[in-house]
Amino acid sequence: MAFKVKFTTFLLLVTHLFFTGCGIYSVRSGTIPPGIKSIAVEDVLNETAEFGLGKELTAALISRILSENILPLSEPQAAHSVIRTRITRISDDPHTFDETETVKEYKVSLTLQFEWVATPEERELMSGSLSQWSIYYSDNYNNQLSSGDQIVREDAIEDVLDKISQDLIEKLTSDW
Repeated sequence: MAFKVKFTTFLLLVTHLFFTGCGIYSVRSGTIPPGIKSIAVEDVLNETAEFGLGKELTAALISRILSENILPLSEPQAAHSVIRTRITRISDDPHTFDETETVKEYKVSLTLQFEWVATPEERELMSGSLSQWSIYYSDNYNNQLSSGDQIVREDAIEDVLDKISQDLIEKLTSDW
């Protein structure tokens, strides 16, 4: 009798965990927009003076789509949907100062516009704008740190691209 009670309790616990835990993260069947069976990422247009930023974000988006396994990735000409993205702004602003009023940290910010369209009819599925930022240290402050503790601008840009690619994929899949 004690075994039956323990087994029943175990089944209830597993069922509860499935429906309240793992079930939340599962993509529900039929929630992807109708007719969308694949996705493509067009090369990101970079409207800033920052060289190579478009290529880096394109790679980050493709990597994120592959790792999330949300839809099969296709070439833009063959895909059922396409993500189009434009980087419209990048800026570096002082973020914190030390006791001598010298800049200690900078904040690099990135803004982009995106559009997700169903092809070939060019029906808009979603569009919007996203911004993200990250911190890097001034050269003066980095020189006071060991090489493992330094944060340079390139590290911050890589972090921003990772964050904004994650935000974009989450935005696209949030209503699924």
